Amino acid sequence: MDNEPVIIPAILLSDMVIREAGTGKLSYIGVFSQWNVPQMPVQVAPFFVTAHVANFRHGGMEVPISIRIESTEGQKIWSADGKVAFPGRELPAGLVVELPTPVVGLTFREAGRYIFRIVVDEEELGRRDVHVRVVAPQQPPPRA
Repeated sequence: MDNEPVIIPAILLSDMVIREAGTGKLSYIGVFSQWNVPQMPVQVAPFFVTAHVANFRHGGMEVPISIRIESTEGQKIWSADGKVAFPGRELPAGLVVELPTPVVGLTFREAGRYIFRIVVDEEELGRRDVHVRVVAPQQPPPRA
């Protein structure tokens, strides 16, 4: 079990993340998987990207982490860099660490597929595709 690789089993997008007092559990409010917008370009409302990191066992150190949003051509649209600090002991096997990160000021210039990458200690450990689609607003049905 000591040789299990560090992986990202999930990358969630949500409008809000709340850490519950006492339990430390996260509540995800308004989970979504794509944007349907009326026109382009569009600046999206602030949201959270939460990476779930599994099998990280090296306590007592800071680890650099980056979240990158890119076009399919590799053009950076948005990014955040930081460090995650863990307690000064080995972490238990099977532990999943949830890392919510706020995203503010993201603008999509065109519709299409975008790649959300999670990079830990200079190694890409997870990614997911997210689509931005232009959808005409729905008209209310006519009254009879």
